[in-house]
Amino acid sequence: MVPLLVIGIGLVLAAEVPWGSTIAGPALTAAGYLAAVVMLWQNRARPWLPVLLVGAALNAAVILANAGRMPVSRSVFERIGRPLPGPLLAGTDPRHVLAGPGSLLGWLADRLAFHAGGVALVFSLGDLVMAVGVAGFVQAVVVEGGI
Repeated sequence: MVPLLVIGIGLVLAAEVPWGSTIAGPALTAAGYLAAVVMLWQNRARPWLPVLLVGAALNAAVILANAGRMPVSRSVFERIGRPLPGPLLAGTDPRHVLAGPGSLLGWLADRLAFHAGGVALVFSLGDLVMAVGVAGFVQAVVVEGGI
């Protein structure tokens, strides 16, 4: 379980490194999500991991449908009162792309917002489902005293 999870997280984090190619970042992101989905599928009998699996699968679907990048709604930044990040505007963000009419599975994109005080978050439906799964899994581990 852990090695595949570490590989998946490592791939997604590696996507942030400036590789000098617009292909490497999206490919690493997509591969990282696929590794996470495989790991979660293999461990789906554990408490709350099926919920986490659904969230990861939702994110993987929209990322794969959009060539390895998560579309981000322009209006979500307006709702949280923040400007669009420069790399997103320039199209150089390795993991995200500005959502538009050609975006596939737009309802799964980063289009939800949370803003309270100085905290502002942009997230997707998959992120929300994964957060519920992580919270439930951690709570189950704490109550049971181990995995």
